[in-house]
Amino acid sequence: MTEEKSARKSKKRAKEKKEARTNNGVKSKKREKKNYNYSDRDMEERRKSKRYPTEIEVRYSSEQGLAVEWITNISKGGMFIKSENPLPPGTPLKITFSVPGREDLSIEVEGVVKWRAEPSDPSIIPGMGVEITKIDDRNRKLFEELIESLTKKQNQRTA
Repeated sequence: MTEEKSARKSKKRAKEKKEARTNNGVKSKKREKKNYNYSDRDMEERRKSKRYPTEIEVRYSSEQGLAVEWITNISKGGMFIKSENPLPPGTPLKITFSVPGREDLSIEVEGVVKWRAEPSDPSIIPGMGVEITKIDDRNRKLFEELIESLTKKQNQRTA
């Protein structure tokens, strides 16, 4: 065995020992680095519910007061509210918006801010992702009808 081969084997053993220590003594396959640069398609697959692009005026209240903004996408589980002043994650909200085409009907839900996009990054739309946490039967029916109509519109565009 040459000195070079011996040095390579020694290096390999040291690396294996280090990996075993970092994995609580359990040998495992080398951990892959995670890629957090997801495409829109990747994100769509990771989400629980399909998102539908829309523009709906929304009113919401929180401990910080009342605001009027725009919902730019919506799903069965939540919505993205475009805002130059997104609230911090964990902020509870009371949300009201009209059903498009039926302004006489409004939907009221409660939600919580799950994440926010800061206005300081010019490459993204500022705002906040909101998860719906409470909705009564009447509002759920209206909300489901809204999602159904957005699904039909999107299917017509792609057909």
